Amino acid sequence: MASEFRIKDRLVGEEHPVYVIGEIACGHQGDPEQAVKLIDAVADAKADAAQLQIFDYRANVAPTAPIYKLLQDISFDRKTWFRLADHVRDRGVALSLFVYDEPSMELALELKPDMLKLNSSELSNPVLVVGAARSGLPFTIGTGSSTFDEIGKALSWIKTENALDRVVLMHGVQNFPTAPETAEIARVKLLRDVFRLPVIYADHTPGGDPLALSIDMVALGAGACMVEKHLVLDRSKEGVDWQASLQPEEFAIYVANMRAASSAIGDARPRQFNEQDLRYRRFQKKSLVSAGNLPQGHKLSAGNFRFLRVQGDREGISPADS
Repeated sequence: MASEFRIKDRLVGEEHPVYVIGEIACGHQGDPEQAVKLIDAVADAKADAAQLQIFDYRANVAPTAPIYKLLQDISFDRKTWFRLADHVRDRGVALSLFVYDEPSMELALELKPDMLKLNSSELSNPVLVVGAARSGLPFTIGTGSSTFDEIGKALSWIKTENALDRVVLMHGVQNFPTAPETAEIARVKLLRDVFRLPVIYADHTPGGDPLALSIDMVALGAGACMVEKHLVLDRSKEGVDWQASLQPEEFAIYVANMRAASSAIGDARPRQFNEQDLRYRRFQKKSLVSAGNLPQGHKLSAGNFRFLRVQGDREGISPADS
């Protein structure tokens, strides 16, 4: 497993603080000004990256698909995408581009992002998987509702391009929204253990549920080194992508919660005791203590000792060593 990799100026991995992505997706409702405000919300919340979803509706879905007209209506032109990419950079957060098809991959690479995202719809698409692997960029790839054979096949293509040190498997299912009891966050650990790769958790639980601000802490405990959460400006308008989204003020709380939870996890590797550990040991650990004054030359027996917490400046003899 790759121990760490770099996205812009941040090292990412199990031994580093959680990497938080604000997923703007289609929450801009096709309005560039809303997109700008959502980018600002991501930056103001001190997340690590703003993620923009690029697609060419003609290369993405069949004309008979129910969402064809919607995607057509909320699409941006090239000029707008360059403007939004520049605004992300101006706000000092990393630019992640979520691509769905070959034309959008081509445009995404022109925009010079810091990372890419592929949806689980592309897991079995060798053109996009290989394209992401050849980009030289770190990228996440969705595994939602996919078999291990499908995941393994995609990873074989990535391995051929010598890019396994830049890929992050993504767990998360978008059911508009995903009920917490069906989130299956334990799959984060399963993916890590089976494929020996870092994992990101993409949360799609209901934005209005109080759990939405904290449920991703469970994913951190399961081993996710990255998390992402959707945003909209006003969930009450029930526009595109509102179901699993947080509003800007909620997203700021979410980011703070993820930072606090990440710092609480600490380092799972064996290590030397730090001062906090030593202070706790002096306070709690019991030592071998004389049961009373003993004359010189007294023959010691078990009854001459007691196991007591002394709480002094240093540890005494451990009962285990008596």
